[in-house]
Amino acid sequence: MYQIFIVFLFVGLAVAFAEEPRLATYHELASVIVDQRLSNNVTASVSLQTTSIQEFQVPPGLDARIRNNANITAVIITNEDQCVLGVQEQLCILINTKRIEGEGGIKAAQQKARAIGDTLIDDINSAFGLKAQFHSVFIHYSDEANKALETTGEISGAGTVSAVYTAPVQNTDFMFNKISGILIPRQIRGMGGFYDVAQELSKDENSRMSFTILPKPQGSLMQIKVSEKYPRIASELYEINPLEFLKVDQIKKSQYFSVGFFPLNSLIHVVILPADNATKAHVTKTVEPTVKNGQRVPSDLAEDGWFFDSESGKKIEAMYLFGERTSASSQDLTIRIGEKKVAQPKFDVYILVGIGAAAAGVAAFYLKGIRKKG
Repeated sequence: MYQIFIVFLFVGLAVAFAEEPRLATYHELASVIVDQRLSNNVTASVSLQTTSIQEFQVPPGLDARIRNNANITAVIITNEDQCVLGVQEQLCILINTKRIEGEGGIKAAQQKARAIGDTLIDDINSAFGLKAQFHSVFIHYSDEANKALETTGEISGAGTVSAVYTAPVQNTDFMFNKISGILIPRQIRGMGGFYDVAQELSKDENSRMSFTILPKPQGSLMQIKVSEKYPRIASELYEINPLEFLKVDQIKKSQYFSVGFFPLNSLIHVVILPADNATKAHVTKTVEPTVKNGQRVPSDLAEDGWFFDSESGKKIEAMYLFGERTSASSQDLTIRIGEKKVAQPKFDVYILVGIGAAAAGVAAFYLKGIRKKG
C-alpha cells in the first residue's frame, strides 16, 4: 500500500466541537498516477475504504479468521486482466501469506499457502456469491514496482506468496455493483460522493476492480477500488486534469460527512514520476504547510487547494484538500508540469496497480494541533 505523505498514524483525539477537524472510519480517495519514467502509463482509481465492519459488512466470523491468522497479509478479489503471471481473463481470489526466510524451500512455501487458502476459500465464496476454485500458488520475487512507488509489498512484493483461486471473469460494472451491494449499506451508497465516481468509472469496459482486506491487529483495513489504465500517454502530458481520467466533470464529497467537519476523509491524490527530475508542478491554489509534531502538514485544514509533499524531483506528489468546500472542478484540480514533451521512456516495468491497495489512505495527517483558523 502507498506510503504517501499523508500516512501518519492517527493518535486518539477527543473532539468537542463540530467545527473542529474530525476523522471518520470511512474514507474516499481518488488517485491519479502519471508514470513518465517507467511504464509511460496513466492510472486513475477511486478507492472506498474503512476499518469498520458496519460500513463494509464482511461477515464477522470471516473477518476474525483472517485477522487471527498471523501468516495472512491480504485477501484480494479482483478481475484484473492478469492477477498474477499465468492467469488471464479470470476473476481471481488471492490469499496472500508471508514467506519467511529459513522456513523451507519453494515447495514448502507453496504447500503452506495452499493449506491456508483452502481453509478460507469456501467462506469467501459464500460471502460474495462466488464459485472460485484452486488454480495455483504464485511466489512474488520482484520489488521493482514497490520501490518505484514506495509501497510496502503487502500486495505483490518479494516475500509474498499468493494462493490463487479463479472463477469466470465478471465485467467491472457488474462486479462493482454486486460486491458494493453486499458490503456497503444503502445509507452510504445513497450519499453520492466518490462512490458515484467509482460507479461511473466501472462502466468503462477497460476498467478493473478489486476488493482487498488487509488484516491489522486493531481491525481489518477493507477497500473497494475501481481503476483504469491509460497506456502510453504519460510522456505526452504537460497538463494533468484528474477528472479527465476519472471520467467526470466534477467531483463531490459524500454527504455521509455532512454532519461535521471531516477534511481528511475525502482526498484527491496525484503522483507524477517525471522523466526529468527538474520537472516542477504548477497549480492554481495551494495550501501552505507548517510543521506539527515533527511532520510537515497543512497549516489550515479549512483551506481548499493542493498540498505538496514534493513539487519537483524524482517524484511529484500532491493531495487536494476540499477544506470547507464540498466539490471541486477541473479548474481547481489541473496540474501543469511544463510545456515541452518529454523523452519516451527506455524501458517498461509491470506494475500491478489495479490490485495495489491505496488502503493506507485510511490513515491521515495528525489532527493534534491542527485547527481551523479564525
